[in-house]
Amino acid sequence: MAPLAAFVLAATSVRTRRSAANMAMLGAVVALLTSMLTAWGLTKRSTPFIDTHPYFNISVAFSGPTNFQGFGIDIILRVDHLSAIAMVVVELCVIGVLGWHRVMGRAEPGPARFYALVSVFLFGALGALVSRDLAELFAFWGLAGGTTYLLLAHRWSSNDASRTARVALALPFLTDVCLLCGVAVLYSRYGVQDLNGLQPILHTTLGTGPKALAVASVLLFVGVAGRMALWPLQSWITRTSVTSPPAASAMVQAVWSVVAIVVLYRLMPVISASSAQTMRGLLYACGAAAVAGPLLALFGNEPRRVIALAGTGTAAIGAAIVVRGFQDPGFTFAVAGVACVLAAAPARAAAVMAASAFAAAMRTDDMAEMGDGWRRMRASSSALLVAGVVLALSASGALAYAVESQSRLGFALGEAVLLVSIAVLRVFMGVATGPLRRRRAFEPDRVREAPTEALGWPYWLAFGGAVLAVASLVSGWMGFLDGQRHAAAAPRAFGLWAGVSAIGFVAVWIAFRVSKDGALRASGALGDWLDSVVSSVIETLGRRIDAPTAAAVARVGEWIYAGDSNLGRAATTSGRLALVLARVHASAPALLILVAALLALAVALLTPGLYR
Repeated sequence: MAPLAAFVLAATSVRTRRSAANMAMLGAVVALLTSMLTAWGLTKRSTPFIDTHPYFNISVAFSGPTNFQGFGIDIILRVDHLSAIAMVVVELCVIGVLGWHRVMGRAEPGPARFYALVSVFLFGALGALVSRDLAELFAFWGLAGGTTYLLLAHRWSSNDASRTARVALALPFLTDVCLLCGVAVLYSRYGVQDLNGLQPILHTTLGTGPKALAVASVLLFVGVAGRMALWPLQSWITRTSVTSPPAASAMVQAVWSVVAIVVLYRLMPVISASSAQTMRGLLYACGAAAVAGPLLALFGNEPRRVIALAGTGTAAIGAAIVVRGFQDPGFTFAVAGVACVLAAAPARAAAVMAASAFAAAMRTDDMAEMGDGWRRMRASSSALLVAGVVLALSASGALAYAVESQSRLGFALGEAVLLVSIAVLRVFMGVATGPLRRRRAFEPDRVREAPTEALGWPYWLAFGGAVLAVASLVSGWMGFLDGQRHAAAAPRAFGLWAGVSAIGFVAVWIAFRVSKDGALRASGALGDWLDSVVSSVIETLGRRIDAPTAAAVARVGEWIYAGDSNLGRAATTSGRLALVLARVHASAPALLILVAALLALAVALLTPGLYR
């Protein structure tokens, strides 16, 4: 409730930049302290803390199964070890980004509005982490999703920001609708929204079949994958990584990855009950996303876009481990995927902030025009390096627990780890090494490090991610998160996956030491080729589909307009006829009397024998 209280106070009283920032920071810090207190209270408790509040309950005039005789929504707050740690990670990311934005975001418009939106976003994220009722979960999920769009579209005075923010509105909205449809399918078949009450009746409810459960499972997964920004649903993150405020981009990437992976972990008992084919398809989708995301990071030279794509690769690896863990009943390391994303989230935020500092200081978003950052911006370069290493090694630690190197999944996720390490290190090598050349209206000697007040936040977030990555190597940490017993990871397995990351680091270092300009020209050419392919596909679709569809709609509109005009004239004519008939009907009694009188007079005059 602390972020919600901060938003109410900000919306009703706060107007200046400093007071708005202090209010948002106060709400996040109070939330962090209470979450840490909750985690400490749960350390020696094996059962979760559950608090239920009835919201509303409507009886339905239905005599069928009891599950459908009433519709109700309960506010069920369920906090266990995993939820408490996830809340702490989310709050640390928000606090770090807020502290950095207070200094680096002074030129951003609408500071009071931005900080108020951050409080609402944090409230929605925390609510989604502790929700157990599916309707309640979607309510908090939708609140955080709407606030995400407002944060990414905060630069309302920029045409580019407004244009790219449309993707951040439309694409996640479609995936959120998929999540809502999945919840609706489950309720329409089982009449239950509480996950605790839903799991025992998945295979015992009459009239339900595996097809409906499979459809609901796919819809739920698509809804979660959209917010996790897995390929091919990552464009709402990558297209806004440059045009949106850096603090908003860093916060959204870090927080949504944690919320989505925890919600996926909560929903997996329902999804895994569908069918083996469904689970296999979801695992293939996660594997493809884990490879495709960081592979696209090799196309182009925008550092924040590269970091965003590398982060989606790490998130996809975590999702694949979660799905693999529930696919095999004897597999107990599904929580390793969650631990991977928890460690990567602060590192993603730190990397985005450090790359934004380089872009602001060097006045460019092209790594081919950057360089010499290790000498001119040592602190930001160090934070970027540590964050990149954590992004790669967090996935390596999870794979040491969860995946065998000889399996096909291990081969695919190993390629993903290699690509992630290549992507993140090439950003560091691009901005920190090589000469910083002079350009028009740009003097390299004027490049300075970020202000001292903002230097520590990316570093501490990257350090926090490193601590979580090291903790994920300890089996006791895994047991604390999910309450199960786990065997320790073999040092040989961790050495193998860490060696894969080291191979990527060495390959990038050699390539940039041999020819930095050549490596960046190659990636720039690949990026231009990809943009041209995408543009040609969009143009073809517009010419073959959009234009004919628009012409058909316009023609149908003309037909509708013409038909509507004819219908209007017919309605007018029929109305006039009805008016005449009504008038005739109103004067009918008088006419009948007159006709009757005339007939009587005629009979009297013409009938023989009557007196004349």
